[in-house]
Amino acid sequence: MKEIKINVVLVDDELRALNRIKILLKHFPEINILNQFNDSLQAIEYIKAYNLDLVFLDVEMPEKTGLEIAEEINRSSLRTKIIFITSHDHYAIEAVRAKAFDYLLKPVSIKALKKAIERFKAKEHFSLTKREIEIINLISDGLNSKEIGKTLHISHNTVDTYRRNILEKTNCKNAAELIKYAVKIDLI
Repeated sequence: MKEIKINVVLVDDELRALNRIKILLKHFPEINILNQFNDSLQAIEYIKAYNLDLVFLDVEMPEKTGLEIAEEINRSSLRTKIIFITSHDHYAIEAVRAKAFDYLLKPVSIKALKKAIERFKAKEHFSLTKREIEIINLISDGLNSKEIGKTLHISHNTVDTYRRNILEKTNCKNAAELIKYAVKIDLI
């Protein structure tokens, strides 16, 4: 399966913070950094103009705050998701209200970043359906295709088709790998 590219932009008024997140993101080949900004006004214009998947965004910046940028993204009905990266934990509630996908505290660990990216890939790019997530949960409960079929009132052949599609979407080889993946991204 071809690796899906996630088009991202980095926005932080501190150059050191921009460089750190850029270095961390190099560990993820699926991440395609399109641009970086330390000016919030330039950033919002770029974000509105391009088809982005994800913005890594600081909260406290001059001109426009990250929360104000998030509001503009929401008002513009863009599909772009936001991961706030900040030193301040007290903006978390406002970030949730601004429909943030995630909220990471500086200095961001590679583990926290990996978890956020994996969750983003699962929920946004792979577009698992509710039924597929339901089947993943039943697989994690130890049910086989026949048992899942009985539980969901569908044929075991239909369950097998779902299983194949799920494995393809998540790039997993088998049920054990799928469960491990689902746990890692907080899907189950």
